[in-house]
Amino acid sequence: MSESFYAAVRVVTPLMLLMAVGWFSRVRKWIDRPTMKTYDRIIFKVFMPVLLFKNIYDMDYSHGLAWKELIFVAVCLMINFAFSMTFPKLLTKDGRKYSVIGQATVRGNYILFGIAVCEALYGEGNTGMVVMLGVLVIPAINIFSAIILEAGRSKQANILQLFLAIFKNPMIIGAIMGFIVKGLGVTIPAPVWYVIRNIANSTTTISFISLGVGLDMAQALNDKRLLLWGVFLRMVIVPLVFMPLSVLVGFREQSLCAMMVVFAAPSAVASYPMAVAMGADGQLAGQLVCVTTILSVFTIFIWTFGLHSLGMM
Repeated sequence: MSESFYAAVRVVTPLMLLMAVGWFSRVRKWIDRPTMKTYDRIIFKVFMPVLLFKNIYDMDYSHGLAWKELIFVAVCLMINFAFSMTFPKLLTKDGRKYSVIGQATVRGNYILFGIAVCEALYGEGNTGMVVMLGVLVIPAINIFSAIILEAGRSKQANILQLFLAIFKNPMIIGAIMGFIVKGLGVTIPAPVWYVIRNIANSTTTISFISLGVGLDMAQALNDKRLLLWGVFLRMVIVPLVFMPLSVLVGFREQSLCAMMVVFAAPSAVASYPMAVAMGADGQLAGQLVCVTTILSVFTIFIWTFGLHSLGMM
């Protein structure tokens, strides 16, 4: 029991402390949100794509792809997408709002939490399963989010615009470049690799500090009913449906850890700028990111503690 408790503590403590650093920095007026938003764009356009590129390039493909995990996640994401397209419409007739709730339900902060949680449990560099599933998860949740937001805005999705948005996504570009360079057998020169590795290794730190800067519980109480529904769907319903299924299918250790991040991570930080760009309710999207991120400190702890206690992770 004590080992499981310390395993859960190892996962959430670094995340909590990094967010606390960001929050404290804002309170002390060392940095403000407008300034941090500039850094957020750099994180989204440079740091996260480089992190993906590095992990894909570093991955050992000699044992093949994890087809069982990939197929399972693909099916679950499709089910979640169908739910996210339909159920939020029962909560409000406002397309700007129900599309944001739908996006939060289907789009977790996968790559950021996945790398941090997996390394906390299994050690630095042991993130192969998270990265492999990310090749499917990241494009899928971006596609689903774009469809949900576009449907909320215009009641239909423009396929051409969706494809253009997907292939212009920096994280998808980073993943594709990783596969190309790896597939061609290119050896990256040591000075270039040094820069890539340092940028990638800084991503988790700067991203969680940025989350802390943006945390504002006072703002998160503006639209309580829809906010609570969004939080409930993302942090309770989705993991309670898909995590038991993951266990029943037989996933354990790193595979189950990756599933936990797919289904139990908070709403993705990128949800906010994407909602604003596509004419949805940006304020509600930001509130969902804020509240689910705070709650994730406790929910990730509970899932980690429970699964580790049962000897599954």
